[in-house]
Amino acid sequence: MKEPELRISGTTVSVRSGRTRLAEVGVSDFVRALGRASPAGPDIVVPRGVRISRQQGDVLAVAFEIPPGARRVRWIRDDSAEPFGATASYREVQLAFPFVIVLLVLHRGRLTGQQQLYYRTAPLESADDPLLLPNLYNVAEGYGQRCWLCLQHVRQRPEWTPDQTIANAIDHTFSAAFNRSSDVHEGNSYWERMRDVDPRVASVDAWEEATRADRGFPLGVDWRPAGTSIRREFDTMCAELGAALPPEPSATHLAGLVTRARGARRRR
Repeated sequence: MKEPELRISGTTVSVRSGRTRLAEVGVSDFVRALGRASPAGPDIVVPRGVRISRQQGDVLAVAFEIPPGARRVRWIRDDSAEPFGATASYREVQLAFPFVIVLLVLHRGRLTGQQQLYYRTAPLESADDPLLLPNLYNVAEGYGQRCWLCLQHVRQRPEWTPDQTIANAIDHTFSAAFNRSSDVHEGNSYWERMRDVDPRVASVDAWEEATRADRGFPLGVDWRPAGTSIRREFDTMCAELGAALPPEPSATHLAGLVTRARGARRRR
């Protein structure tokens, strides 16, 4: 028996036998069916705290929610001779935070540079919930991201599973010292840009004093809206890695997927 012919034209996929059309479906439905029929990927244990995730082929995007509370962190001294690095001068301070939302996009379990940090004053309920701008060193506007998070020195190992990479990146966010590296390299930081948002966080001393008085005070701060959501940022971050398809993909879009898949195979 002759094998049927698969044709993709515009936004339609059809199955034909000679001149006879046996079946027809939209490209978007075809892609979803193709994904369901593909071999299953590895089972992963998503770290506790991941509230929203998106899997697109080898790309995994996660939104990690850190509950509000006080944390002991290392903060660069105002009189430090160096803006960052091992020779800079630091102090340990106890600071209260609202909900902290960390967005990470991984490719085959590795960080990609698509990584952001935002605040919220309530727990996440959906990917469309609005995000707030933070007030931290090491978070800056840059690399096409509104609140890019510096994870330059986070450890990564080839044998790590995605959950290990995610957990280590979250730990690094607060265990590494907050310094002026973004002010030097990216030309800005949200600590400098957000000093006037509330007198209680106008300086690190004021922040620590407010923490001693009320660890929950950051939930009442009028943090500035970021004008975005997790869904919008996932769309942008994943698109940077060529992982996204439009809502109604066409044969041209699928041809691009074939080209990228062929390139990925050559790099293995």
